[in-house]
Amino acid sequence: LQEKAERVAEFPFDADRKRMSTFYRSESIPEIPPTEPYWMITKGSPELTLERCQWRQVGRDIQPLTLAERQEILAENDRFAAQGLRVLGIAYRYWSALPPAESVDRSEQDLIWLGLVGILDPPRPEVLEAVATCRTAGIRPIMITGDHQLTAQAIASQLGICEWGDRALTGREIEKLSAEELDAVTPTVSVYARVSPEHKLRIVQSLQRNGEIVAMTGDGVNDAPALKQADIGVAMGMTGTDVTKEASDMVLLDDNFATIVAATEEGRVIYCNIRRFIKYILGSNIGEVITIACSPLVGLGGVPLTPLQILWMNLVTDGLPALALAVEPGDPDVMKRPPIKPNESIFGRGLGSYMIRIGLILALVGIALMAWAYSYTSNHLEGGLDPRRWTTMVFTTLCLAQMGHALAARSSTRLTIEMNPTSNLFVWGSVILTTILQLLLIYAPPLRQFFGTYLLSEIELAVCIGFSTLVFVWIELEKLVLRLLPRGHTLQLGE
Repeated sequence: LQEKAERVAEFPFDADRKRMSTFYRSESIPEIPPTEPYWMITKGSPELTLERCQWRQVGRDIQPLTLAERQEILAENDRFAAQGLRVLGIAYRYWSALPPAESVDRSEQDLIWLGLVGILDPPRPEVLEAVATCRTAGIRPIMITGDHQLTAQAIASQLGICEWGDRALTGREIEKLSAEELDAVTPTVSVYARVSPEHKLRIVQSLQRNGEIVAMTGDGVNDAPALKQADIGVAMGMTGTDVTKEASDMVLLDDNFATIVAATEEGRVIYCNIRRFIKYILGSNIGEVITIACSPLVGLGGVPLTPLQILWMNLVTDGLPALALAVEPGDPDVMKRPPIKPNESIFGRGLGSYMIRIGLILALVGIALMAWAYSYTSNHLEGGLDPRRWTTMVFTTLCLAQMGHALAARSSTRLTIEMNPTSNLFVWGSVILTTILQLLLIYAPPLRQFFGTYLLSEIELAVCIGFSTLVFVWIELEKLVLRLLPRGHTLQLGE
């Protein structure tokens, strides 16, 4: 037909009719003796197309379509659909003149049935793995399609969306259900077939009433209401209409479901890294603030750090490792965790308690070192007390303790020794660089003079390193302890 026939008009596809019809000039098809000037071919849903047929073609003969033949055609349609084929019904009739465009319903009547066409449209190979990943991540994939119910069930069972024999709702069944009745079945139904855009909207609303966060994909103009209603509307970038893209929150450029799953994983990694950044920065800052605030309370007469040293800690020893933690690769089990509630606080799931707990540990280490250094430099060294000596030890200990905190904060469940050291070279680079810069502040005369530090002996530096390591050891021990607790407690380190 595309090569020989001249198409002169069409009734475009409509989601309610589930059919489309095209018109050709009969004389342009020499293989078919024309009885009228125009030939209309209708294709669409086999059930709905068959309803419009009164005749069937057998060879060159046109015969009345009997009830038994209708049942035979529908049974063949079911057999095709059960094999995962997308099935179209084909029918035709002749016209002496082109019908007006507004006469679609009247024109698609008294058709002559030709037969069925089964089209194999296999899912992409990567979709099977993507659906399995969704299930482990606590995401329930749902298939909403205009295909036959058996076709949808066959494909959904192949992909693991449902089990063969699970209930599938059709559009006609949805029309008969009230909102309350639909709400009762949507938590267990994962396949919807022969649906219209109105049905899609009702399904999304029902899922939301059941407390679900819904992401909806679509490509047609009629999908816009459901996409707008969904919490996340995803339009197809290749086949989607402009209206669909405008109504959506996201546009999927490659029209691939697996890309949505990959984006979900990337989003989880980014969110985890934001929390990792926050817990490192605020946990360290809490420890620093408590240490500085407690200095006068323990009888040392003043704060152990100068404003310039505090600025150094905030910009360098806090900033560089925190930025490196923000690009930490995702944990292997990031898609095995349940979804996070959208209204959850950023400090939820143990992050707030982690920051306070680690801040207190860092403060205790700093205060203990501060008390020891003050006593050591004032009572055991010749020449009496030099404030720069003990304050430099406190300054160095706090900075180095944050380096251990940065290494331990990469994961809330895995020990640092268990992690691949090359998976995030930025963390190791920032820790090494910051440690070198901190030592230069002590042992490079120009920097020592500028920052007001003191030249520490090897023993004093070793004491600083020993005290600062305690924070790293504490966090690693927490991970070991939490492994012994029930599974529900495994994320209380703020992951």
